Amino acid sequence: MLSLGAWFGGIERLPRLPIRAYRKAVAWFEPAERKDLFEASVFPGFTIDRPGGSYYGFPSHGGSGVKIGRHDGGTEWTPGEPFEPFGHEAGDERELRLALEFMMPSAAGRLLRGSVCKYEMTPDEDFIIDRHPDYEQVLLAGGFSGHGFKFASAVGEILSELLIRGETETDIRPFALSRFRQV
Repeated sequence: MLSLGAWFGGIERLPRLPIRAYRKAVAWFEPAERKDLFEASVFPGFTIDRPGGSYYGFPSHGGSGVKIGRHDGGTEWTPGEPFEPFGHEAGDERELRLALEFMMPSAAGRLLRGSVCKYEMTPDEDFIIDRHPDYEQVLLAGGFSGHGFKFASAVGEILSELLIRGETETDIRPFALSRFRQV
């Protein structure tokens, strides 16, 4: 079984998977007012699609700040190249702050901290879970598009069933590599 994230493109004898890696910035902001309104006990996680971007976020946990990130966009990144920290790109804080100011101005106070992460995106943002087209005994899993961690236990179960029994009760056709090209 191979699950290589952005590194799929650098391994010989693998089909060229349509996975692109992106550097994504996330930030935690201290609410400017009414901090109690943004605590996890009363404020939910959120996703907001608006012209110019798709954003997600989480409430503050004990004063950690409101977390916000952008699901779409990002800077394309090539494995092996430097992975620059938060603040390296001028828009890291600005883009997230503007989105938060637009959606919830009271939450857009002082920047508490920022971070970056990697997204490995497929064109349709769905996973790839399939057998290698030339080596039936090799399973491929990737393109988790920034939300694979949420499904790690389900993907792990599917892969273990395929490895151990050769089949799974889960319909994995939506994750087939053939949806991108003839294999």
